[in-house]
Amino acid sequence: MLQLENLGVRYGNQIALDGMWYNFLPGHIYGLVGPNGCGKSTLMKTAAGLLKNYTGTVLYEGKRIGTATRARVAYLPTHPVYYRYMSVEDMGAFYEDFFKDFDRNEYRRMISFFGLDPEQKMVNMSTGMVAKVRVAATLSRRAGVILLDEPLNGIDLIGQDQVRQIILSLELEGRIIIIASHMFDQLEAVCDHVVMMNAGKVLIHGDLQSLREQYGMSVSDLYRSTYAQLMQMQAGGGMRTW
Repeated sequence: MLQLENLGVRYGNQIALDGMWYNFLPGHIYGLVGPNGCGKSTLMKTAAGLLKNYTGTVLYEGKRIGTATRARVAYLPTHPVYYRYMSVEDMGAFYEDFFKDFDRNEYRRMISFFGLDPEQKMVNMSTGMVAKVRVAATLSRRAGVILLDEPLNGIDLIGQDQVRQIILSLELEGRIIIIASHMFDQLEAVCDHVVMMNAGKVLIHGDLQSLREQYGMSVSDLYRSTYAQLMQMQAGGGMRTW
């Protein structure tokens, strides 16, 4: 279990996470959703052990996030991180050197599924092709927690379908998958739980089927309705028009 207990993060005077509480349970795929600036990426970085300056507690399997837990957490950030000289195959070797749980054969299988050339240099690839390589590298780890921050950004529609197929094929027993996005309609087909955030807090959460039954609509429509109402409130009762 990944536990967030009264988690708070500030960037100067700006509050990114405002005393957030939540338990992410193994065996589930969570959609972490909300508008830009609601705290999704900050939560991801904190859970990955990359942010140190926070209040509250973050625990994985009862241990504080840190050196002991980082080896069990796979994190895909929004911005690409790789060396310009790397080929697609070099990227796999790089991950294999750094992560004991990395499955090189699984990585090669995903690269083939995406139709990518293992010998092509990353620097000569399109944004979408690089994004597919990064997704393949992250999902080829046998980590207990997989954090994917906007994994479909820059990827064409067919590639997005392929990413969703791979995610749905992953073994979930004992694992937590959290996918952050501000476009939940891209995720509803793969997630079984959703956590909607606003202003650094949990706004609505639950398993998708229960939410559909409770609100009488798809969770994507619930997302649109919820955040449209928030925008209307923030605009003083009236929506901005173009």
